[in-house]
Amino acid sequence: MRRQAYLILSLLFAGLVLAKFSPRTGMTSLIRFGETWQDRRHTSLEGLQIAIVPGSNGYDGQFYAQLALDPLLRSSELPRIIDAPSYRARRILVPGCAALLGLGNPWWTLQVYALLNIVCWFALGWVLRDHLGGTDWTSIARWIGCMFSMGVLDSVRQSLVDLPALLLLALAIRSWGQSQKSRTTLWLTLGNLAKETDLLGTLALMFSDLFNGSRRRLGLVTLIVAAIPLGAWSIYVHQRFAGTAAGEGFANFTWPLQGAYAHATQCADEILNGNWDARYSFGLLSLLGLATQALVLWRSPQVQSPWWRVGAAYSLLLPFLGLWVWSGYWAACRAVLPMTVTFNLLLPKDRAFWPLWAIGNATLLHAVWRFL
Repeated sequence: MRRQAYLILSLLFAGLVLAKFSPRTGMTSLIRFGETWQDRRHTSLEGLQIAIVPGSNGYDGQFYAQLALDPLLRSSELPRIIDAPSYRARRILVPGCAALLGLGNPWWTLQVYALLNIVCWFALGWVLRDHLGGTDWTSIARWIGCMFSMGVLDSVRQSLVDLPALLLLALAIRSWGQSQKSRTTLWLTLGNLAKETDLLGTLALMFSDLFNGSRRRLGLVTLIVAAIPLGAWSIYVHQRFAGTAAGEGFANFTWPLQGAYAHATQCADEILNGNWDARYSFGLLSLLGLATQALVLWRSPQVQSPWWRVGAAYSLLLPFLGLWVWSGYWAACRAVLPMTVTFNLLLPKDRAFWPLWAIGNATLLHAVWRFL
């Protein structure tokens, strides 16, 4: 049974994904186009059968998907159809890949864009399975905690950039451990273009090299090379959207714990008033789970472990998340997703393993439920 567990779990995920397919709209239900944005769509989508969420604003994937229709940002309609043009366009890797694989066909570009997260799920599953190595129940539990976490499943469910960025960071960590410097630099460079917060993981991964005399120069070169494409692309984005707000995305952060406190207060108020909606009940559990993950990592620092350095770096990001992120706690889970993976991979195998695993992964069941 344990030897087949990874296969069974992968088939479960495949079933969740296949349930989203429609012969008429394909896989576009995973992109979550909102009805309220229907009058602000890319002109190339006119006449196409795409899944629409009735009475909803939709979600971020609809904006990244439309960037895939014009990845060079040449169309003058982008500022009108993208909610935060400069912010979204900086994360160009996934839309760019969809554009290339879609071969200029809008319908196929949308389908490819929706499928990219699914491919990344299986790729990450293979990387983590190889890293864990064993088929014991604790190894399986670690894998489940990573692959069915709210951050991972939500990225697939709404076709976001978080999972692809995590995969590239995991590949960089794997290459770094194998002393493959050129591959490490490549994965880090691509990861930064997928999501700019991967820069935090880049710095954390290369941290030990920067303080090692024999590897300092190479580590510094890796950091610079991995950051240059994102910097150059960001300048281009700024030029293309010079008339839009430059600070888009900074509202995601605030003073330490201010956002978490406001979120906890809001959830508690709603529950006390009889509103047990999962947004609030699991919202409180998410605070407990993410705090547990951070505390476990810092309880036993493993500075020599690349995964620990990356997870610890994202744990430092957690207190600064603003209420805008916490308004849907799943966004907070995505923001610190590398911390969640690190927690599951490095959770000490002792008597406290199972209680801590359950608390740290408290939102896992809701993640699966949201996918149904």
